Amino acid sequence: MIKKRFTALILTVALTVLMSGCFFASSPKTTLRQTGKGNEGKSAYTGNTVFDPVYYPYYSMLNQSAKDAYSMIYDGLSSGQTNIKLGGGITAKDVTDAFNMVLLDHPELFWVRTDFNYSYMEITGAVTSATFNFYDFASTPELLAKAKQDFDNAANAIIAGASAYRTYAEKELYIHDEINRIAEFNSGAKYSQSAYSVLVTHSSVCAGYARAFQYLMQKSGIPCYYCAGTADGEAVAATGGTETSHSWNVVRTGITYCNVDCMWDDSVSNAYGKNQYPFFNLSDKSFKYHTRTGMSVNLPACNDETQSYKAKFGDTIEAKDLIFKK
Repeated sequence: MIKKRFTALILTVALTVLMSGCFFASSPKTTLRQTGKGNEGKSAYTGNTVFDPVYYPYYSMLNQSAKDAYSMIYDGLSSGQTNIKLGGGITAKDVTDAFNMVLLDHPELFWVRTDFNYSYMEITGAVTSATFNFYDFASTPELLAKAKQDFDNAANAIIAGASAYRTYAEKELYIHDEINRIAEFNSGAKYSQSAYSVLVTHSSVCAGYARAFQYLMQKSGIPCYYCAGTADGEAVAATGGTETSHSWNVVRTGITYCNVDCMWDDSVSNAYGKNQYPFFNLSDKSFKYHTRTGMSVNLPACNDETQSYKAKFGDTIEAKDLIFKK
């Protein structure tokens, strides 16, 4: 009997997830030939991790195959893995969508960069594995452990301070103010797409502010989401940005939702020489400089006009009264 040998072509593609928030990147491609059947026939996710949609809304926006990929990616990254095997007929789009949503839902994975590689079977298109990249401060298990300790120490100090307050609004305000106290906007900041840039290195862009706020609010028991979008060009330039790509947060205030932009509040406060809160807990209607894009359009609408700083705490310059000058 003559045995036939088949060689499967596995292609490896390098990608960068395009995250909103003062960040742009290209998507270079490379290919790698390997032999073997891969694992495209294996079953999909069989773990036990459950993602509460109240805290992790982006997971709920995916199809089932992408949800499987999301779960496998999250479990792997949480345990410090860089190469994660995938199965169950997961497609390249599933992996890309899943990784994007993992980053949007989980600011605690602060050591994970936005670029990654995946390998797939040429004939079926099924993805066999994905390789993710960590920042240089987490390039070894020892460095990652040190980075987690530094991150946790900084975060826990703020979380402990917030716990002294009784209401959600007071906790939120404390976290907002602590972020703006320790962080400075820097368009060239290293690690700017990570909450680490705010909590540890104290230099970031809008994405870092939004991820740090999201993480601290989540850890304080308050649902808070990373919102990707664009902002008015003149306003961006006036508040220190360089691109109209922007990010902020949507926070659950009781049973309603509001928009919060820590970085813009920080920039306005610096301009006035004292704390100001023009972008604290605004409705979509009042948040006129910001427009959601991508999957962020599916986040809850913000219709509450009663949770702004002026309504809850007192006088501040309001967004409607700001005049932006470059």
